[in-house]
Amino acid sequence: MAAGRTVSAKSLTEFDRGWLGIAERLSKNLENLILEENKRKKFHSEWSKISLTRDAGRGVGGGKLQRDALCTRGRHDKAPFSNRNLRWHPLIIADNTPDWAIEVQGIEVRADKIYFIIDNKDYSAEEVYKLESGQPLSSYLGETLMRTNKPYCAPLTLWRNHVDTLREWNDAEWTKNSCAISAMEFSPAEYCIEIFALLAIAVLYNFYGVDYSIAVETVLKVFSANDYNPTCQFYDALKSIDDILRCPLCKAKLNEPPAGITPRVRPPAFQRPWQPSKRAEGEPESIQLFHIEPLTETEIRHTPKSTRYGHRWCNVAMADRSLEETLDFMEAVVRVHRGSVASISNKNSSVQT
Repeated sequence: MAAGRTVSAKSLTEFDRGWLGIAERLSKNLENLILEENKRKKFHSEWSKISLTRDAGRGVGGGKLQRDALCTRGRHDKAPFSNRNLRWHPLIIADNTPDWAIEVQGIEVRADKIYFIIDNKDYSAEEVYKLESGQPLSSYLGETLMRTNKPYCAPLTLWRNHVDTLREWNDAEWTKNSCAISAMEFSPAEYCIEIFALLAIAVLYNFYGVDYSIAVETVLKVFSANDYNPTCQFYDALKSIDDILRCPLCKAKLNEPPAGITPRVRPPAFQRPWQPSKRAEGEPESIQLFHIEPLTETEIRHTPKSTRYGHRWCNVAMADRSLEETLDFMEAVVRVHRGSVASISNKNSSVQT
């Protein structure tokens, strides 16, 4: 399986640097709201640190906010998907080209390289990060975006002629071509930076005792200083600030156990002493990225309206379903179990009589 970093991980355009620069300034100003030095350092290390790379870096790279808000999820597939990349990356892969993207002219595979044909030019895996369609994405979204353009898409039909060749590729060959992102992970840079800010506000409020109104004011000042006018989605999200500060499913604060239920303590398990443990990330109360509406290739859903932080337990319970679908399912399960309990009670009463 392709396991290396995304191709051109350290290569950034001026467009990329501009947005990561705003993220850096947001981080610095929000960090300064934490008065206690040790807590401020912890927030920086774990949450707000920015790595000037496409994939949030490795080891001591970017913090969780950058990884979740600005970058796609890590993937290890025999496919040209990047193992993390900026969500506004200009090349996506989908079953069918969505309305908000531009289809590439073709795909060629030569030796151990994939080339994408765009405007009658061949672009290798190392070059696609430079692509710029010139067609604004704002017309599709009905939003006033500052700069993000439509991405290019390589749909399934264009891959069919290369199936026999790609089937034989080894992990090293796939890693060399980890240069695209899934269409469902794409989001314009404007939405990404706003999600970064909203998630940071939630973390500061829940884990560091920062007044959310002060955090919101700080974010708006940074945006204004960078001549950035937030989208309607950002302001709509702020109108329901309580939804940002709490887990979307159980509605408990992020620093409280899921639904207020104290999870059981798991027994010890072997952990490799030569490698940092990620077991805490699998605890029920650990914080994970939520999409209230499940990601799809046909619609951009990594948005300020739909993206939140919540408990892992709640996130796993939702799986790839919407919040509404999950609540309907839970209500049905409760009704079934209550009916079973009532039925057993009635049978016991009959036996006793």
